[in-house]
Amino acid sequence: MIDKSSIVEFKTDQIVCLDFPRERLCQSDNLYLFAEVIDTIAVSSRCWVRPLVIARSNPKSFELEFLHDLRDAAQLILPTDLFRYALDTEILPLISELFHPDKDSTLTLNAKQALHRFIADLYRSN
Repeated sequence: MIDKSSIVEFKTDQIVCLDFPRERLCQSDNLYLFAEVIDTIAVSSRCWVRPLVIARSNPKSFELEFLHDLRDAAQLILPTDLFRYALDTEILPLISELFHPDKDSTLTLNAKQALHRFIADLYRSN
């Protein structure tokens, strides 16, 4: 894990992750927001990102489970210290599922609502 006290410098087009342990909200699974960095705002320590995927941890397989395709959702500007570098082993299976042509789109119908709920829960827990 990245030392949050140090200054994190993300690069444009880099994939980052926002971990959200939902045990704070009495729910057992952790959620992860993966996003692509558009730019960083050094003056205010903010990161402008394009959301890609919300995934959740699967305790049975120790893998991330794809939940929502967020490519059509709004871009975000959030504090940089909320994010960490995404690992290739995390994001590659999700990206392949995201771009798979036979993917069932039922999970993505409410992606904008899912993103709004994720961010609202994140701020409510802090």
